[in-house]
Amino acid sequence: MKSLLALVLASLITPFLSASAADLQNGKTLFAQRCAMCHGELGAGDGPLAATMPPDQKPRNLAAGGNKFATDDAKLAELLQKGGAGVGLSVLMPPQPDLKPNQIADLIAFVNSLKK
Repeated sequence: MKSLLALVLASLITPFLSASAADLQNGKTLFAQRCAMCHGELGAGDGPLAATMPPDQKPRNLAAGGNKFATDDAKLAELLQKGGAGVGLSVLMPPQPDLKPNQIADLIAFVNSLKK
């Protein structure tokens, strides 16, 4: 009975544990390589390419949280894989179909760590 209780408690707590440092570091590296040029180093939507974009297609401020499409991690994963055009958003958000599931998870963990 005690082991069943421990299993139930672990299943309830696990989703709330933060990503490991390695996951965040991997996510940070991927973000720097693939996202920062538009979203900025800290995800504020102020990357060097953001200034060249039309006002209605500026990158999202990921640090502020909230996104009209990516309302949870599954939707964010879909957005990363399909790109903006693939989900009815800006064509300027490129798809990342070459990312492996663990890379997507690491990238999402880093993006989530940016939210204030």
